[in-house]
Order: sequence, then C-alpha cells, then structure tokens
Amino acid sequence: MMITTIALDLDNTLLNSAKEISAENERVLKQLHKMGKRIVLCTGRPIQGIQRLLTQLELFGPTDYAITFNGGLIRHNQTQRILAQTTISKQEVAALYQDAEQRHYPIDVIGADKVYSIVTLGKSDYESSMGAVLPFADISFDELPADRAFGKAVCAAPAEVVQRVRKEMPTGLTDLLHIVPSRAELLEFLPNNVNKAHGLSQLMAHFGETLDNVMAFGDEENDFEMIAQAGVGVAMGNAIPQIKQVANAETLTNNEDGVAAYLKQYFDLR
Repeated sequence: MMITTIALDLDNTLLNSAKEISAENERVLKQLHKMGKRIVLCTGRPIQGIQRLLTQLELFGPTDYAITFNGGLIRHNQTQRILAQTTISKQEVAALYQDAEQRHYPIDVIGADKVYSIVTLGKSDYESSMGAVLPFADISFDELPADRAFGKAVCAAPAEVVQRVRKEMPTGLTDLLHIVPSRAELLEFLPNNVNKAHGLSQLMAHFGETLDNVMAFGDEENDFEMIAQAGVGVAMGNAIPQIKQVANAETLTNNEDGVAAYLKQYFDLR
C-alpha cells in the first residue's frame, strides 16, 4: 500500500488552539508536497474559510484539491473548478426548521456566498465563531431563497444544548440528513450519506486510486468515517475516544505538532 495523499482535518487537528498551522506542521507538509504527496484539507468549513491556509501551505498545484462541507464539496484549489458537490434544498431545511421551532434551537444555513441566520429561532453563536469568513444575513425562514442549494445547516449553541438537540432528534430528520457534531458546540446537518470519507473516495477515484492510498488525521466525530476507512487513520492525542478506537495509530496533540510528528516518523523525514 502506497500513501499518495495526506487528508487533514483542521480544528484541533492541523490547527493548534490559536487556530494556526504551526511552523513545524507547515515545514513538514511542504516537504511532503514537494516530494509529490497530495495534501488535502478536509473540513466542515466552507471554502472561503480555508483560503489563508491553502495559501500558507502553497497548495495551488495541478493536483491540489480541498474538501469542504464535511465531504459535500470537492474543488480544485487553483482553478476553483468543482469536481463534485452534494447539497441540501430549502425543502430539506424546512423539515429541520419545523423541528427547531418545536424544540427551540437556532439554525444557520450555509450557502455558496453567505450564511443565512434564521433569526426567528433566535440568533445563534455561529457568526461570532466564524468571524468575517462569509457575510451573514439575518432572515426569517420564508426569506430563505427557494432557488438556492446549500452546503449544510448548523446548530451553534452551548454544548449542553447541542447534546440535547442531537439526543432528541426525530427519526424523520435522521433519515433525511446526516447529523453529526464537529465540536461540542456545533451540530452539523449535512446531505444524507455525505461525510469526509465520501468526499475523499470521490477525489481518489478521480486519480484512479482508493482510500487505501490515504493517510487521514482527525479528532472529532465528523472525522469518524475518514479515519476508519483510510489506509492509515491517525487519531490526534486530543481526539475523542471514538476516533482513537477506529484509528490505526495515535500521535501527539494538536498543540504538540502531532501531525508533523507522525509524518516525520512514518516517512522517515528530518
């Protein structure tokens, strides 16, 4: 089995607690990229939320792609050409909105160029956590464009609220959407069957390869399929137990340059 591709979750994996790629992680990833390895950022964030990271790692070569929306969008970094995309519609969001109205939790809907905060449910914490990556529009559900496709919806709230919302989620919604937390304070509502492994499988098929050729790093539940199905799945030292259980290996924490540490060992780098 030859590893051709390094797939990297961002928050609490490649990024440290300051939300930065450390100098050592940057050095090692650039070294591997120059050796011909594909470096694929694989995140729940929208594409606009990772541009500075792609620039920092200089990932604009002919075979450089990024996977965003937890596997829902695969895009070429240089040309911005979309290789594959799976979205949700306003009709699917409507079922979620009905449940949010009944059970009193906030939702934001992420489109290609903006985030729609459904403020009739109450303003969530999502805008303050996202910063200025995308513009936010405070709207009612009726004002949500019916002719648009959306990458995902989220519930950004205190951890105890997110836990309650997920625990009591009705079966109709769990059958309609893939619902998974990306951190304790953020529950994501994705197109059905979309996850990071799904996106990576599509990308690897484009190159005539499979997930056996992937080394993946992650820490949270939305990394589960990717870590479990990759040729080499690596759990961060700070990963949740569920991720550590399905990983092939464990490395140091995200604040200890765990990505660089494992890559140097595996590929015998200096």
